[in-house]
Amino acid sequence: MPRTKKEPTQETSNKTDVTPNDIGWTDYVLSLLTDDEKIVGNPTTDGLRRIFETAMDCVMVDSTSEVCQTPDPNNGQRATVVHSVTYVLKNVPSDSPFNTITVNGAADVYWGNCDKIFRNHPVAVAETRAEGRALRRALKLRKVVAAEELATEIEDNIDGLTVGKISANQINFIDVIAKRLDINVINLFHELDIAYDTIYNISHDDGVSSIQKLNYYQQNIDTIKDSLKGYQSNWK
Repeated sequence: MPRTKKEPTQETSNKTDVTPNDIGWTDYVLSLLTDDEKIVGNPTTDGLRRIFETAMDCVMVDSTSEVCQTPDPNNGQRATVVHSVTYVLKNVPSDSPFNTITVNGAADVYWGNCDKIFRNHPVAVAETRAEGRALRRALKLRKVVAAEELATEIEDNIDGLTVGKISANQINFIDVIAKRLDINVINLFHELDIAYDTIYNISHDDGVSSIQKLNYYQQNIDTIKDSLKGYQSNWK
C-alpha cells in the first residue's frame, strides 16, 4: 500500500539552507516573523527576540542593558543605553573560540527623536531601541530598521525643559472632567499637595495623580468636598 505523502508542517516549511552570507538571508529572517510582529514592514524588537535563536541556530545566554546616561538639563534631557546580547552557536564545537559571541547595540533618545507620546519615558525607549539594534546586528540583517527606532510624531516647539512635565492631553482631560464635575482644579492640586504656579511646571506624574483623583470622583460623586467645588476656566 503506497504511503501518503506527509504535508510539511509550519516548523519544517521555515527551514532553509540559506546562511547569513547569502543574499536571501534578510528575507528569510523576516519570513519567520508574524504579521503582528511587523509595523509597516519593520520588525519589532519583540519579534526579533522571539525568532533569534531559531534563525541563528543558537542559545541566547545573556541579554542585558546598561544605562550610560540619564536625562538631565545638562545633556539635553538625553537617555543613552547600551544593550548586549551573548549567544552560543549550536553548530560550532564548544571548545572553539568562535562558539560564544557577544554583540552590542546603543541608542540615545531625547524629545527630538522620540514620538511625543513616549517622550516622558526616554530611558525605556532607548533600552528597546538598543536591544533592537543589538539583535539586528547579531542577526546580520541588511537595510532593516526595527520598528521602535522610527519616530513619526515628534513634539513640535519643545525646549527640552518640558520633558517629564504634564502633557497637553493630560491638561485637556483634567479640564474636561473638572468642568463636568464642577471642580476647582487649583483647589484639587492643593488637596493633592501639588505645588502650583503655572500648569506647565507640573510634572507628568502629578498630572497622572490628578487624573486618577478625578476618575475616582466621577465614580464617587458624593465624596466631592464643598471646598473643591466651583470650576473656573482660567485655572490654566
